[in-house]
Parts: sequence; C-alpha cells; structure tokens
Amino acid sequence: MSPTFNAPLVLLMQNFFTISFIVFLGICVYLYRSKSKYLLALLPLLALSTHQFEEYVLSPLLFGDYFHFLNWAYRNGMDISPLEVTLLNLTPYLILLPALVISRTRSEKIFGIFFLFNNALTMANASFHIGISTAQNVFSPGMASSLFFYIPLFVYAILFNKENGLSNKPIIAISLYGFIGHYLLIWLVNIF
Repeated sequence: MSPTFNAPLVLLMQNFFTISFIVFLGICVYLYRSKSKYLLALLPLLALSTHQFEEYVLSPLLFGDYFHFLNWAYRNGMDISPLEVTLLNLTPYLILLPALVISRTRSEKIFGIFFLFNNALTMANASFHIGISTAQNVFSPGMASSLFFYIPLFVYAILFNKENGLSNKPIIAISLYGFIGHYLLIWLVNIF
C-alpha cells in the first residue's frame, strides 16, 4: 500500500473529485438539455472529473483500498506524493477550463486545437491504463472512464477538426504533442 494514500491532502482531493464530478455532471446535463454549444467545451472536464472520481473514490469504494489509484500506482513503481496528486489533478481545471470556454466563444479552429490536444493527453492516459491492465490482467482504476470517455472524445476531436478543415498533418502533430505531454508528466512524477 502507498504510504500516502490516506494523507489529509489526498483525502481533500478525493472530496474535490467527488464534488467536481457532481458539478460537471449537472452542468453538462443542463447544457445538453438547453442544446448549448458550450457542452462540447465542458465534456472534457466531465470526462476528467469522472476519471478522477473513478480512480480515487469509486474504485476503492467498490473493490477496496487495494484498488485506490495511489495504491495501484505504488504497486506499479510510481510513488506519487500528496502534493503531486494535487498539482497534477488541479492543473487541468485551472488551465483547460478557461482555454476551452474562451476559445469556444472566439474561434472554432482554435477551440478545435485545444480540444484535440486535451483529448490526445487523455487518450494517452487511456492507453496507459488499458495497456497496463491488459499486460497485468488486473483491473486498473481509471480504465472504465478511459474506455467510455477518453477514447470516444479523442475520436470525436479528430472528426471535429476534420470538419473544420484541419488537415491530417496538424491533427497528427497535435495528437503526438498531447501523447508526449502525458508521458512527460509520468516521467516527471517518477524522477522527483
């Protein structure tokens, strides 16, 4: 077991993940019912909050502390500190939310680039969870949200950009930047 999975900062973040999941689910239901163009801007944040809720709250609730994300990561060689949990998981809310909402109001093409980059980051996260789970033949906390949110949103981000006239080369480049960004974060966690 990870020595920090019950740290006060981790417990605080678990409360944040639960609240953000409920809030973004409510907002997205409202935006869906009102047929708002901002639904697309907030879907990545609903996916993120669902993923975090699954990793830190739902998986341990259903399967026990053994399947808390920090315990799973610790068994796989990653010792993630409470401060890293906070920084890595709050940063998308502080950067991604404003970028997606502001760009959605200004330009479809700029929004499409942010949307694709974010969904490439999360697609890399999905491949990470699914790959390790498949290789070890054991459930990875975060795998369900990866399958049902991250992969479809990445495919939709590609189609959205194609519809807005972006060619294959920039789509591939932006996707690669997203993948590299995710694995760079994992590398940074492992070396510090």
